[in-house]
Amino acid sequence: MKLSFKRITSSGGFIPEIDGLRFIAISSVVLFHLSEFLKVKDINRYADTIDYSFLKHIISHGHLGVPLFFVISGFILGIPFAKFHLAKGKPVSLKDYFLRRLTRLEPPYIIVMTILLFGAVYVAEILTPQKGIISYLSSITYTHNFLFPDTLPELNGATWSLEVEVQFYILAPLMAYIFSVRSLSARRLSMIFIAVSFLVINHFVFSPMPFISLIDFFQYFLIGFLLADLYVSDSTLLPKTNCDFLIGLFFFTVIWLFTDADFNTDMQRFLWELMLLISIFFLYYYVLFHKIFKFLSFKVITNIGGMCYTIYLLHASILSLFGNPVCRLTFSKYSFINVSIYSAILLFLVLTISSVFFLLVERPCMAKDWYKKLFKVFF
Repeated sequence: MKLSFKRITSSGGFIPEIDGLRFIAISSVVLFHLSEFLKVKDINRYADTIDYSFLKHIISHGHLGVPLFFVISGFILGIPFAKFHLAKGKPVSLKDYFLRRLTRLEPPYIIVMTILLFGAVYVAEILTPQKGIISYLSSITYTHNFLFPDTLPELNGATWSLEVEVQFYILAPLMAYIFSVRSLSARRLSMIFIAVSFLVINHFVFSPMPFISLIDFFQYFLIGFLLADLYVSDSTLLPKTNCDFLIGLFFFTVIWLFTDADFNTDMQRFLWELMLLISIFFLYYYVLFHKIFKFLSFKVITNIGGMCYTIYLLHASILSLFGNPVCRLTFSKYSFINVSIYSAILLFLVLTISSVFFLLVERPCMAKDWYKKLFKVFF
């Protein structure tokens, strides 16, 4: 039996650059959590005095991989609706749309959360049964951000963003009516105006919100819609030049330079997030339309990017489970050697365990009507 890590798409269409962008997003998130983990667990005293502050500063912004994912979600979910409204494509069945989201995403999520529940309560014993069940139910019903607004989910802290994603999935068909606006300039300017308006609302009207929700990140999903509009319309905003690679590299670099915490006032944070939004849009534009960064289409990159959902669900727990014993080992008195070995071991474990879960659980759930075939096997 031949193993394949290539994702299964319901439409049959495959855009390698999207999985390449997923690779960037998941890599930044995993490196961010790995850095935070080692910062706490690596208590070795080292002989070298190398200043890693700049590298740590960049990695500490790895959480920006989450909005990168949100833009991708807006792009991917926006394409079928954009095709219907702009390219005379087939209508989007809402029944199939929601069933696809349910059968594609829920099984891996529920399986992971169930394993973590039993692990946290009965193996690691870090949660009482009552706390474990409360965390479990609030996570699988995507209500933790509303019920416990000041804390991350106890079973799997990374899942807070999945609640935002689900809110978008529910509202996306309604949002997609913006593609029905016939005037190209009015349609695209409306998307830009709404995106900037949500930035203003988040920084000056509802700042800070009492809980995390789609409102905080609506602008990123909408930028994904704008990219879907351009993609389906086969539109280009800028001509190709010999400097495209450098331009794309510039926007890529800008994304990781700062984060909200680096600024003191709402106006500074607003201007920075506006620049971040612009940088992500143009990075994605140059990758998708001008095909810069050819390496993002390499098979190994798209395979890892293609299983980003599994990695996102599992990586924090793998770091916690294996990181503690690994960090008790000392390989060198020099920090760059020790930390490099720690990182290599833990990243290898994250990738290996995630690959197995992806092949056994997530990838089969990508197949359309997989549940019907499973039903026939047993009944």
